[in-house]
Amino acid sequence: MTGHYGSGKTELAINFAICSRLAGSKVALIDLDIANPYFRSRERAPLLAAKDIDLISNAYDCDITADLPALSSRIGKYIMAEDYQSVVDVGGNDSGARILNQYMATLKNIDSCILMVVNTYRPETDDAPKIIEMARSIEAEIGWKIHGIVNNSNLLEATRFGHITDSVKLLEQVSALTGIPVVANCCKREFYDELTCYSAAAFPIDLFMRPKWLDS
Repeated sequence: MTGHYGSGKTELAINFAICSRLAGSKVALIDLDIANPYFRSRERAPLLAAKDIDLISNAYDCDITADLPALSSRIGKYIMAEDYQSVVDVGGNDSGARILNQYMATLKNIDSCILMVVNTYRPETDDAPKIIEMARSIEAEIGWKIHGIVNNSNLLEATRFGHITDSVKLLEQVSALTGIPVVANCCKREFYDELTCYSAAAFPIDLFMRPKWLDS
């Protein structure tokens, strides 16, 4: 999962990991976000443990070292493990994606894909040229193509169905210009049935990362 800062990569990674575990897969969530000290998947370690999802982040696996950019040697093992569905939560923009370079030789030789998460209501990705520039900068950094776009466009609790349909139109335009398919449209669960008529899969998500005090 790559994309711009604040696109919802971590929220999506957690939801996808939980969905994969419920489907019966053994799942590892690999937190490679060492660029941003906020909203990281390792902050939800108890939740992931309760759902029987392996969390791999830094080398020390204790709270006091959570901010140290010391990657665990277990990351490569989980990426290559054929019996695991490994979800990799990468830092934002091309600078955050740079960390993937040390794993690219492996990723290119296994069943893997690079997904770019986009929220069209973020100022960095609110039109087609900006989204395309973001995609190309990530591809240039890692030396590999983006395989799919995940539409995670939202305005948090203010999101209405029309916001999502407007974002679908914009990202279909981006797909036509780049050849990168839109593989999923994320949504609140209340919008799921209405969103299934589009070609990309509808993917309902729950909010695990947003602290409740932000809504007060």
